[in-house]
Amino acid sequence: MKLFGSKHGGAFASGRKKQEKTEAPSRSTPRKHRLTGIQRGAILLAASVMVLAITVVAVYRDFVKPMAIKQPTLPDTTDSETDDQEVFTPPTTIEIETQIDEDTGEEIELEVEVPAAHKEGFYNILICGTDDDGGRTDTIMIARLDTTDHTVALMSIPRDTLISGNYSVPKINSVYGAGGMGNDGMEALKTKLAQMLGFEVDGYVLVKLDVFIQLVDLVGGVEFDVPQRMYYSDPTQDLYIDLQPGLQTLNGEQAMGLVRFRKGYATQDIMRTQVQQQFLQALAKKYLSATTLTKLPELADLFFENVTTDMTVGNMVYFGQELLKCDFDNLFTYTLEGEAVMVNGASCYAIYLNKTLDVVNEYFNPYDVDITAANVSIRTPESVYSGSSSSSGTSSSTTTTPETPAEETPEETPEEPTEETPETPTEETPTEETPTEDPVEDFNPLDPVEPTGEGETSWP
Repeated sequence: MKLFGSKHGGAFASGRKKQEKTEAPSRSTPRKHRLTGIQRGAILLAASVMVLAITVVAVYRDFVKPMAIKQPTLPDTTDSETDDQEVFTPPTTIEIETQIDEDTGEEIELEVEVPAAHKEGFYNILICGTDDDGGRTDTIMIARLDTTDHTVALMSIPRDTLISGNYSVPKINSVYGAGGMGNDGMEALKTKLAQMLGFEVDGYVLVKLDVFIQLVDLVGGVEFDVPQRMYYSDPTQDLYIDLQPGLQTLNGEQAMGLVRFRKGYATQDIMRTQVQQQFLQALAKKYLSATTLTKLPELADLFFENVTTDMTVGNMVYFGQELLKCDFDNLFTYTLEGEAVMVNGASCYAIYLNKTLDVVNEYFNPYDVDITAANVSIRTPESVYSGSSSSSGTSSSTTTTPETPAEETPEETPEEPTEETPETPTEETPTEETPTEDPVEDFNPLDPVEPTGEGETSWP
């Protein structure tokens, strides 16, 4: 069969060209596909999620953060209003400052005293417990958190610790009420502790009596080794404590009895503060466990209804995250050491200067130089016996110290024979110590003592 045309021409070639012409438009103009409603919605949702995530991260970083560190400042010595008052004097260091001599125009180097710097990531938080009356802070602790090495330390200040200043009751637990309670009272307590210990705390937490019971019950109780048999009953205070020794799970009421009990201890308030520290350590471990995370909404409600603090929610979230990184089995606890003294017939607790400075500098000092005796105002046992107001680099006035030697009558000695004059001081000296036979509880009706009819309660 003869074919017309060939691959180079003819009908065959003509047919191929027609085919190419018909196929050309399909290659040069591809078809456009429109997005469906579902596709558009998915893209919009993804973009919204990305924007929301970026916003949340930005807000989180701005919201969850530690409180601003307050750098210490030197007191204003030119202010006449502070001449007769105690002031907080932070530790200082010497820096070399270059200045221009106005007469010669030459540079000169001068030594300038500047306050010590606050260490980064080092926080001291004041934790206090008070009853519903709100007039006394009978639990006073300072918790230190170091976010660089994630260590925690806890220091208790005994409630009867003797303080300087014009207080009708010269004890540390009276400062809060004298300062007006609430935030004003806590600020007054922060100031007094700074004067006494040589450093300022960074924030405070004030807990009511009732919330402690609820905090324990919220986590189903806390396992604790009760150190001894505890029994105490006082209907006037609606106080009943009955605990057996040994390892057991304590509910809220039992835990409250544990931390308030002190009558059966040989050292009473000192042993009680140690038990409080141990129980708070166990409670903190329980709250920081994974099983308790589901209780966070309830804990938040309970916290904000019953706790007063100068920290923001973001501050507390930040510290909570940092505490999760800490080993509470290695928690350092300490109670300020001292001894019982009598002031105006009142039994108080005078702390030791050197032991306090040693512990403060090792565990709680937030500054880059040591705190010294010149930075603290501590009424030591020696200062009470000698009649001075404090053992420190600052002076203070108090209504209590002048009365200690008031019973001495050296003026009467000239009426006696001269040979009897040396005997007079030996007879007068014991009169200053005779009140030591009076127990602490007889002076301070704020303690959970035997029924007196006053009906007052005492937070541990």
